[in-house]
Amino acid sequence: MSPISQTESLEALNQIAAANREMADRVRAPGWYSWSLSLMLGGLAAVQELPLTYVFAYEAVFFVALAFLVRAYKRKAGVWIPGYRAGRTRWVAVGSAVVYAVVFIGSYYIDHELGVRGACIAGGVLIAALARVHCHLWEKAYRRDLGVA
Repeated sequence: MSPISQTESLEALNQIAAANREMADRVRAPGWYSWSLSLMLGGLAAVQELPLTYVFAYEAVFFVALAFLVRAYKRKAGVWIPGYRAGRTRWVAVGSAVVYAVVFIGSYYIDHELGVRGACIAGGVLIAALARVHCHLWEKAYRRDLGVA
């Protein structure tokens, strides 16, 4: 016989489910977060059209802005959830990174090797749009990992 009753077991499971729901709501990113991250990521590809000095300047600004974005998120949520954590979220994060790399390298190649001007800008727009969708998919995957669909 178990040292705890069935009622106590059910209450414990209900408390875990409630804590998971609270965590899922707590870490929900505000709308500006995913828009900012998406535009910043798209900018990494789009800026490849410019001279190297501007590319390096944008990258420096990107990383400073990213640090501020993470800091603002931590301040809002009180915690930082790594994008590559185990679970469904890892698939979303890795899949997103692979897609962004393919678009980035492809647009760079088309622009710099084939001479099609505007390819990096188009790639940046595509990455920004995909990143916005991927932010939503990551949050949905995280909620499912917590059992909060």
